[in-house]
Amino acid sequence: MGQTVYIKAPQCIEVQNYNVTLKDFLTIYTSNEQQKEELLSLPFYTFEKDQKGQIIVSVLKVIEFINKKYPDLEINNLGEGDFILSYQPQSKHEKLKESVFTVFICMVAFFGGGYAIMAYNTDVGAKELFTYLSMLFLGNPKTGILYLTIAYSIGLTAGMIMFFNHLGNKKITSDPTPLEIQMRLYEKDISTTVIKDVSRRGESLDVKQ
Repeated sequence: MGQTVYIKAPQCIEVQNYNVTLKDFLTIYTSNEQQKEELLSLPFYTFEKDQKGQIIVSVLKVIEFINKKYPDLEINNLGEGDFILSYQPQSKHEKLKESVFTVFICMVAFFGGGYAIMAYNTDVGAKELFTYLSMLFLGNPKTGILYLTIAYSIGLTAGMIMFFNHLGNKKITSDPTPLEIQMRLYEKDISTTVIKDVSRRGESLDVKQ
């Protein structure tokens, strides 16, 4: 029996080099460190230079590729059966694009969130409610409504910070936020859908039937 090699690939990975080697997307474990380095340096696929590309790869194709170079190896897959390999060439203005996009998203989130809160307060009659509570507890609806509004604003801000588990760019606790959980689920659903659609069309990089 040949030496055992364990491989693992994520469901979706983005590479920066159009000449893709196994180390760009694959995690390999073997007791032979020299052989591990040789495996990681093997060229696997080539995208068109300076052009975005994406391909669905079957792990069987990876195993076939390795066995052609090292037929005596016993390969065990511990990762995905099919995965997405994407090539994203580096752009000179990539950082500028990211900055502009980040500012745009922040503006949309800020004004959109503010509008949503104002629309909700108008819909439920928050002003009338504050007036009623001020008259009920303080006996003066005009002076008490200011304090209730301030307390409501502070509580709303604190609640949002606790819910999203972020204060600026720092997390309050190590737990993932609800937004992070939903984003990971969304990414997983997108990857699964892309893999299934491409596989049904027979356009994935797979072993020959």
